[in-house]
Amino acid sequence: MGGLIFFRAAAFYITSCLIALLLDILSLYGLLQPILWGFMRMWSVALSTTLCLAIFKDNVYVKMRRFMSLPKPLFKLYLMAPLTVYAALGIYIALASLLRLFDFSAYIDLVAEAAGSSVTRGQAETLVYAQIAIAYLTAITLNMVFALGEEIGWRGYLYELLGSKPTVTTTLIIGSLWGLWHSSAIVLLGYNYQVNRFIGIFLFTTLTILFTYPQILATSKAGGSVLPASSLHGAINSIWGLTLVATRAPSEIRETLLGLGFIGVAAWAILDAALYMLKLKFHK
Repeated sequence: MGGLIFFRAAAFYITSCLIALLLDILSLYGLLQPILWGFMRMWSVALSTTLCLAIFKDNVYVKMRRFMSLPKPLFKLYLMAPLTVYAALGIYIALASLLRLFDFSAYIDLVAEAAGSSVTRGQAETLVYAQIAIAYLTAITLNMVFALGEEIGWRGYLYELLGSKPTVTTTLIIGSLWGLWHSSAIVLLGYNYQVNRFIGIFLFTTLTILFTYPQILATSKAGGSVLPASSLHGAINSIWGLTLVATRAPSEIRETLLGLGFIGVAAWAILDAALYMLKLKFHK
């Protein structure tokens, strides 16, 4: 990595972390509601990108247009990208079921209990399946808008700085920085890991590395547009939580063992390996 590129990447990352830390502190003291905190934190990465583009005298409009535009022939990619998450979920279910840690009925029971006595268990089951289907629609609409703020920075600006090549090295750099950017939220707010916060930093960073590979593949396929990566990111946020509720495992091991823990890491590692082999096969 050249000196100027390193300096730009460092400036972007430090700025992103400082803004995120400020937002986390505001949330810690109750000055930001969770939904507002989430939106502002995700879009703080786009703000960092804009600031860095301006400081280093890049054309902000041209860059942002490239990151957020998508040619019509590639719109199918935007719609298909979330299916990657469903594939990872299928692998996760297979692994967790082998270990007797996946129990879909536990989630149905949870929904039935939350709905109250007016809803039968059969109706609760129908509602659960409807939620899974709706999760896809949420991924490509509302969740995508939230995720876009992050994707402009990680899979847009930083990926471009690193050469826009979906290599293992690029995946490790972007995924690691992305994961560690969440550190202050994990430590201060218990984001995703209420009990095992410091172990959570390691686990979540490992996951973000694995999330990153299919995202940068999609970004490269889309010619630099981060919209497919955003819909994929949106799907993670809308459906992956199922891995934490469809179980009867004790709460103290859910964080480290299930979807945000070692089984989740294994599922995404298998998916990434399959994608990598497919890439090698079709790009000889």
